[in-house]
Amino acid sequence: MIIVNKYFILMGDIKNSRKENSERLSSIMMEVISHAEQKFNNDRLSKLEIKVGDDFQVVMKDINSLLNILLYLDIYLKKNNIECRFALGYGTISGNINKDGHSEMIGSGLTNVNEILNKKYKKYSFYIEDEIYKTILLNIIGLLLEDCLSNLTKKQIEFLYHRIVMNKDLNEIEKIMDVKQRAVYDYYKRSKYLLIMNVLEKIELSFMNDSKNLENIYLKDLRLDKGIYFE
Repeated sequence: MIIVNKYFILMGDIKNSRKENSERLSSIMMEVISHAEQKFNNDRLSKLEIKVGDDFQVVMKDINSLLNILLYLDIYLKKNNIECRFALGYGTISGNINKDGHSEMIGSGLTNVNEILNKKYKKYSFYIEDEIYKTILLNIIGLLLEDCLSNLTKKQIEFLYHRIVMNKDLNEIEKIMDVKQRAVYDYYKRSKYLLIMNVLEKIELSFMNDSKNLENIYLKDLRLDKGIYFE
């Protein structure tokens, strides 16, 4: 008997991977994936694995862990001067989902998330099966997240790496980066750390809110066709 359920899906794709040194890229990806799998061991339902070329995917247990691993991977890769685009979704998957080995998965959730990833027109794309208003709203909020994480300096990225990936507090970061307390607070402010966290919170709340409420609160004045984010 095949069991069909909806799951939280993250897919990623390295930008301009052909311009990267293949050995360096492979080494970094192996490091990032290994560390991410360990950190999110209790939150992932499947392995975080490379599919074809430089595409990767993972199935997570809930929206919170989905957003956390997104930010973790994005900042970790940025720290290594690698830019990535992501597609996040909630949709149908059937088959064998294996946390510790290769998963044999199929379903419209995987197909549609992969489709929006391959469109390659936004850094963060969202797809919620059978929820058009949530999908539209999340894609709008995704543009704000992209703006938050754009044009960061190397020092600001380093700060976010220590704060988000390594989970260090401000005092620890001050010692690691060998800077004065004032400089750390400057990185804290200019890296938009709080705004990034607030945007992720809005994404999570928007996902959990009733779709009809989203229509009334956010979209009543918009005239958007159903396919706007998939063209």
